[in-house]
Amino acid sequence: MKLGLDSYSFHRFYGETTAWESLPETRWTLADFLNFCTSEQIDLASIQTSYMPDDEEAAQEISRWKSVDAEREVVFTWGHPNGYNGGKNLAAQASVLGYLELAARVGATQMRIVLGNQRNFAEPFEQRSTALTPLLREVATYAASLGLRLSIENHADFPVMRLVELIDSIGIPDLGLCLDTGNARRVGDDQLELLRTLDLSRVFMIQLKETLCLPGHEEPTGWWPTVYYGQGDTHADKCLAILKERNYHDPVVIELSNLNTGLNEITVAKQAIAFTRAELGEI
Repeated sequence: MKLGLDSYSFHRFYGETTAWESLPETRWTLADFLNFCTSEQIDLASIQTSYMPDDEEAAQEISRWKSVDAEREVVFTWGHPNGYNGGKNLAAQASVLGYLELAARVGATQMRIVLGNQRNFAEPFEQRSTALTPLLREVATYAASLGLRLSIENHADFPVMRLVELIDSIGIPDLGLCLDTGNARRVGDDQLELLRTLDLSRVFMIQLKETLCLPGHEEPTGWWPTVYYGQGDTHADKCLAILKERNYHDPVVIELSNLNTGLNEITVAKQAIAFTRAELGEI
């Protein structure tokens, strides 16, 4: 398993807040995120396209970072905050195709996308599946032609097995799942049972979270704050133990969602990285 970090962990530094957050004074660029990865010896940078500068600047920064070490790897994350909006945002297709081209240009190995978010969860599966299928078939075919794998994240918009059903119905080997452990828990799935039973060859990435389920916030639209890894309800330690037992070999990417009261991104990110390394036996 290769340990990675997603730039959404620092979304407040890019000027974005949720209902439970306020803006800090700190502001980051793509270079700041990549430099943080360097300082923490993270060789896989998962970059949110919504926080990228223009294509030329992004390509230059990524090239600079990757050129230092041949082990360094980049993946793109497209679609924050709600991607295709459950199939209603047809204009998103051009954006996906454009970022696939940029991903191939900078030597990314994978791009993950989101089809919606928690506000789409209650919408009928069949309605969304019908709208999304031709869009996904086009982008997955194009990604494969570029030598890229395309993964779809469970973004609190589908139960995981319904998303797997949709992916399987497309029938393209280079289209797979990005399993977000926190979002699985958020929609009522058992993330540990999923890790035990899913065909992991079809799971192209694990997005490892550690969140709390708070009273009154049990719905997908509730507040599921990130806490220190090993101290939440998502049980990052148990997730990693199952992945080790099953010899999972694709990326495990840390992502912090909105933080619990009193925590800050830098401290939690460093703790999450150290915790995950220790659980994987890298220390």
